[in-house]
Formats: sequence, structure tokens, C-alpha cells
Amino acid sequence: MTDFQVAVVDAFGTSHRYVDAFAAAGGAVIHVRSTPDLLPGVAAVDPARFSHTLFDEGNLDDLTGRLARLRPHAVLPGRESGVELADALSERLGLPSNGTALSAARRDKYLQIERVRAEGVSAMRQLRTGDAAELRAWHADLGRTAVVKPLRGALGHGVRFCDSPDESVAALAALRNATTALGERITEVVAQEYLIGAEYVVNTVSCEGVHTVTDVWSTDRVTANGVRDLVVAQILLRGDDPCVDELVPYAFRVLDALGIRYGPAHLEIKLTPDGPRLVEAGARPSGLPYHVADAIGEGQLEWAVDAYVRPRRFLARAGTPYRRRTAAAWAALVSPASGRLVRYRALDAVRELESVRELTQLVRPGEEIAATTWDLAYPVVLSLRHPVEAVLRRDLNTVRYLDGAAMYEIDTPGGRHLSVPHE
Repeated sequence: MTDFQVAVVDAFGTSHRYVDAFAAAGGAVIHVRSTPDLLPGVAAVDPARFSHTLFDEGNLDDLTGRLARLRPHAVLPGRESGVELADALSERLGLPSNGTALSAARRDKYLQIERVRAEGVSAMRQLRTGDAAELRAWHADLGRTAVVKPLRGALGHGVRFCDSPDESVAALAALRNATTALGERITEVVAQEYLIGAEYVVNTVSCEGVHTVTDVWSTDRVTANGVRDLVVAQILLRGDDPCVDELVPYAFRVLDALGIRYGPAHLEIKLTPDGPRLVEAGARPSGLPYHVADAIGEGQLEWAVDAYVRPRRFLARAGTPYRRRTAAAWAALVSPASGRLVRYRALDAVRELESVRELTQLVRPGEEIAATTWDLAYPVVLSLRHPVEAVLRRDLNTVRYLDGAAMYEIDTPGGRHLSVPHE
């Protein structure tokens, strides 16, 4: 018998671990799925892990009634696709909520930047459009590199870096009437100025409008397969790193602007020569398996339990800098081509690196591999941890040395073998 239940909308991926986090506090999780069908790129989860599973079949009143009978203590999103539905359900049920007034701004990449700017927070220049002539004129006036992407995208899918108005117009043509990573049809795009500077991830949890930082990550990026700034690694910063002190006040202002009063948020921020600037934000947990609990002792999911069911404990601890027990990172390999993977040439050497704790092959020999251009096209992902940060960073550099065309033997569609051995 459990003490309470909470509902998680789309508890897939990392957020599936909410089941364990709430169970540790004596609770159970109701799984609310935003659609009866699995969304693109989402792996199925075991329904036996949840106390109940409900599906949104297009009637919010009916879903609210079915959920109300289960008397959840809270309703929270598990991933991007669940943000708006969680807002609506929690508001209707009178539970701790971010409300629906700013739900669209928490999902739409254009609206969130405009909302941030309207609240006096420094933000990038941008345009929402589906018109090629308007986009061309805007980019010409911008006079430098622009980023064109879906309004409601996710996972880096469809992001285009454009150096000229012609490239922006081509990006619009390629994206219009395509679908996002979440299966939504694209009719307009957002074009934004390309921000110069190092990019960071700031993960937070909020309770009653009080925010706390759970973990901050720097990102390593490469230019590959026509994608500028493709993420290849993220490294956990120390809680007392000077960058954290500069990022956190800005991040909290963004949270306030977007009306995030409860639950986890995931913010991508660049430190530009003019100061921090928001790239985008998500009102849900971070989507990558950072193994924060191992490196810090607790992360967003554990803090979220306190935010929703132990608010006094949350408020008593909020604002305390996290303490990193060990250096930690996430990294990925980057496939240079598409075709049938014959073999990886140096994967054993990667696996044997001192700080590598887990290596997951998302594409195995004999399977189809795609040139990596977004988050769901990484062929191999790694988790690294080591007491000495210099060792971890050396290993990350070694991964980059071993990766590349020489790592892969691929049968390409034209029948050509891409095979460049390491010497």
C-alpha cells in the first residue's frame, strides 16, 4: 500500500525514473499518456511499473474526471510532449501548478524568447515566419549567421545554421510541412540570431516559486555533417564554478518570466560577450541520462519529489549549492555517413578508457546507421565518471580522437565502403 499517488504525463526516457524516486518517498506514479500511440523516437515503458495508465483520447474533461477519481497529489510532465497537458490537468484539479496562462510560451521557442524579453530579461533577436520574402529581408538586416528551427521542436531535430539569407530561405523550404521530432506538422519556423559563446545547461527545480539549481553542465560541440554546434559531450561543473555564479541569476529570471513555479526545468544558456542569453528552455526534466545521483547524490527527480510532496524540506534546502562528488560527463559518437553499419573499428579502445563507466550501442553492426545530425542519431553514447577531472577530460579528448570516419565501416547506399583504418 502506497501513501500517495502522483501523475506523470509521458513518463518516458529519463522521467521513467520518477517511479523509483516517488517510491522511495512512499508514493506510486500514475502514467498519463498524451496520445494512445507512441511518439516518434520514444521507447515503450513497462506499464506494470505504474499504479495506473491513462490515455488522452482528445477529451480533456473526460481525462480530468478519470484522473480525479485516482486522487493524485500532483500532476507533472515527464517530457516536452507532456508540458501543456500536465499544466491543464493540474490547474483543473486545483493541484500545485504552473498554470495554463503561459503554457504556450513554455513550449513555443519563439513565444518563450518574446516572453523573456517582455519581462526585461536580455534575449536574442528573432522572427517567426512562414514567408520566404520576410525571412530573407530579416536575415539580410541581421547581417550575420542565423539559426532556423521549428517553433515546437525538440532533441535538436530540424535545427539549421544559416550563413546567408538564401540558406535561411532554403531551411524554411525544407522544414515547412515536415514534422517535428514530436510528430507535429511544421507550418512556420523561428529564425534567431546565432549567439556567439560557450553553451551551458542549467537544470533546476521549483516549489512555490522558489528555485534551486540541481546541476549545471558545460557542452562540447563540433561541426559535422553540415551541422554547426553539434553536441558531442556535456561535463558536470562543480557547484562553486564561477560560471555557475554568472548563469544562475539569469536562469532564475527566465524561470520567473515563464511562470515556472513548480517542478523541474531545463535551460540552455550561452555566455556571450554581452552576458547570458537564453537559447531555449523546457519546463520538464533534462532528457539525457546524466547519472546525476551518482555524481552529486541527488538530481532533478529527487528534488521534484520534495517540491511536490515535501515542500517544507525543499524550501529549507533550496539555494544550497550542490556538491559534486566526482567528475562526470555524458558523451556521444558521431557517425559520418548513412548506410548499413559493418563494424566499429575502435570501440574497444573507447570502452577501455579509464573514466568510461557505461557504453551503450544504439546502432549495432548489421543495422542501419544515419549520419548524425540530431540527438536521436547518435550511434553510441557514453557515461564517464572519475574522481580526477583531468583524467575525465583527457578521456573525452581521446574519444574525439578515436571517433570520426576511421571509427566506422559502413556500406553506403551506393555500395561504397567507408573504411579508413587507424594507423
